[in-house]
Amino acid sequence: MTRLGIQLIIFGKRSGDDLPGVLADVKTAGYDGAEVGNPTTSVAAHDYKQLFDDAGLACAGYHTGVGGLTDLDHVRETAAHMNIVGAKHLMAGGKWPDAAGYEDAAHTLNAAGEILESEGISLCYHNHNWEFFDLPTGGTGMEILLHNTDPAYVHFCFDLYWVACGGEDLVSFLQSHGHRSNYLHYKDGTFDLETKLPLTFTELGNGQVKLIEATRVVKTLSPAWITTEQDRVAEGGDPATSAKISAEYARSVLGI
Repeated sequence: MTRLGIQLIIFGKRSGDDLPGVLADVKTAGYDGAEVGNPTTSVAAHDYKQLFDDAGLACAGYHTGVGGLTDLDHVRETAAHMNIVGAKHLMAGGKWPDAAGYEDAAHTLNAAGEILESEGISLCYHNHNWEFFDLPTGGTGMEILLHNTDPAYVHFCFDLYWVACGGEDLVSFLQSHGHRSNYLHYKDGTFDLETKLPLTFTELGNGQVKLIEATRVVKTLSPAWITTEQDRVAEGGDPATSAKISAEYARSVLGI
């Protein structure tokens, strides 16, 4: 059964200053869980789990950078922390200027992913728009990552907004590659189709991402989590209000 989560980036600095209050707002908004950064070295696992238990929420996953996966001992430490907390998905993203960079990233992801998979954790590469840009030698970063990562060890957290912003036909992309994803980011907003650059981030249903059409495909994939992500709210906006708007749209319109 797919659960609905939220990436805590929407709450900004408050997530670090007042996590219990943020989690209370997440619960009130109607979510099943929340995705966080990587607290492995900053908060004891049992203490972190207690915060989620007290809020009546699950920890959907952690988020890190691919560069942080090169230290395999730290990867093992992260897996142990996550298993205590109950988080089963580790998102990781990155950006490289050329094909060699993406090939090295694929190697890093495979090595870390094998360890994480053995510990019951799914490693999910989180995309932005730049993976769909043409590289100097041809092709794209996404093509390299899809081709060079082992499906047994590396999954994808496809971010629907960034896929569309990157110039892809969202529905066709999910039909072709959705099987590599067991965790998705639902983000909405506006972007420039010519430059493939972002303009604004909005609550779900208030942007130009074809969420209804995409969800028809996503439901056939039965991902573990669909997690809303709004990088920031409009000036003067309230993150808790925006989080609730997105949750209500996901529940009532998308049927998540």
